[in-house]
Amino acid sequence: MRFEECTPMLYSDPLPLETGIERLPSGGIHVAIRMCLENCTAAMLDWWFGCECDTDMYRLWHPGAHKFSKWGEYEANHVPGNVIGSTHFIKESLGSSEVMDMQLKYLDPIELFGDELIKAKERGDADVVLYGWAGIGENWECPRNEKGYPAFMQYVGVGRDTPYGLVLRNHYWFGDMMGLPAEQIEAMVTDQLGLYMLEHDSNEFHILGKVIPPFYLRDNWEKLGEPEPYTKHKKLSPLVTNKLFV
Repeated sequence: MRFEECTPMLYSDPLPLETGIERLPSGGIHVAIRMCLENCTAAMLDWWFGCECDTDMYRLWHPGAHKFSKWGEYEANHVPGNVIGSTHFIKESLGSSEVMDMQLKYLDPIELFGDELIKAKERGDADVVLYGWAGIGENWECPRNEKGYPAFMQYVGVGRDTPYGLVLRNHYWFGDMMGLPAEQIEAMVTDQLGLYMLEHDSNEFHILGKVIPPFYLRDNWEKLGEPEPYTKHKKLSPLVTNKLFV
């Protein structure tokens, strides 16, 4: 599945590739990961990405691999508390001890999916959707497309709430949209890079599912109706789930 063919992610039906990597006709690599964040909900994940985690919180997300975090390059449509229109500048290791400089520009998923996204939300197949373009480069300098987006990688994450937790699909496309000859892209994007990404993403989101609830509770206490595990007389927000106290 190429990046431009990612609309099936908006349906809960099984995909031909749910977890694994595949080489694309463009020479790039598609990485797919499907997981269940048992302690997390769509609202929690949406809040986490909008809270612009600093380095300390970023390291909580994956203590072994995440080294540095800052946010910037805000677009005119950026609203504080919403990840759309912001760029995340990070330092992290991916499958080795080498630390890489990366940036991920988050965009409005409606730009990618259009009306299909609205329909998916109405069906309950897409309770949270993340979409961005990323690049790798020293001092965060990297190839960009005509819109100014870092063009080395695309990311789409689609999550839906279930009684067991948040079922999340994270898909990455390396080199698929760079417009270079396939042979050149294939030499640039190795299978090992795809496997490193698969392992890294699986680790970091498993950890994140454990980390989010207490921070979400801290910053949404009043909105959630000041939930306390041993107090029954309070009227709680319908946003409260047992995931907060797992």
